[in-house]
Amino acid sequence: MKVSIITPSLNSGKYIENNLKSVHLGQNDDFSVEQIIIDGGSTDQTLNIINNFKTKYNANIKLIQGKDKSMYDAINKGLKSMDGDIWACLNTDDLYYPGIINLVVKEFNKNPELDVVYGYPDMIDENGEFIHTLYLPKFDLEFLVLRGYCLTILQPASFLHKRVLDKVGYFDITYKYASDYDYFIRVGSKCKMELVRKSFTQFREHPAAITCNEKTRSVQTEETISISKKYMDEFKIKQRSLLLDNLKLYLRQVSFKNFRYMLERTNELTRTGSWRWFLKERIR
Repeated sequence: MKVSIITPSLNSGKYIENNLKSVHLGQNDDFSVEQIIIDGGSTDQTLNIINNFKTKYNANIKLIQGKDKSMYDAINKGLKSMDGDIWACLNTDDLYYPGIINLVVKEFNKNPELDVVYGYPDMIDENGEFIHTLYLPKFDLEFLVLRGYCLTILQPASFLHKRVLDKVGYFDITYKYASDYDYFIRVGSKCKMELVRKSFTQFREHPAAITCNEKTRSVQTEETISISKKYMDEFKIKQRSLLLDNLKLYLRQVSFKNFRYMLERTNELTRTGSWRWFLKERIR
């Protein structure tokens, strides 16, 4: 079995080496790993680090260079050039825990009908210090559509079978920052998924990250609202109160740090100006 890791990159010199180590070192020989890095024109040391790592460790890295329209356009380029039976997307500043790819391969081998295997992301800061674990619930399509955020599954902690591309296609590049939300709704509507209650990845939050930028967060929220409304109509999902669902999600965050994080994410709705819509349409 072959695993393909898709990594979009642009001026990622600060974190890329640790990303490469997490993908290629400490894995076992029962399967092969290829990493497809789509670089949008880095001007820092990113390319030198990639090439030196590839030579030093004889790593199976495929480097695609050239401008792209967005992160999701870059991911689609990588998906179209992959050879793997299983694929995943890992940003340059994020990391896999040792042995996680091994675990995922075993899950797919144990249950060949599975389309998606996913776990928990551990949030870390820009220096790699642990912040908290985001304990995800079992996948619930209706809750995902109504809730309006990827709080039941996150892209960096997910591995997908190649047949998912036949079932749902590629990422929709008309969305600049929320296409993963759209994608996992489509995946969840057609694919068999399994949650492994274990931390898969270290998901880095730092000032330069797209997910930590208030301006991009605002656009992401607008896109998310549009996607949510779209699939409510398409799947004929009726509006209902999410108070109980949200309470369960908050209670799952068993530590104070986790609970505080969830409150901070909820508070983002206020900063982006979208809170009125969510309160009216989602919480009542």
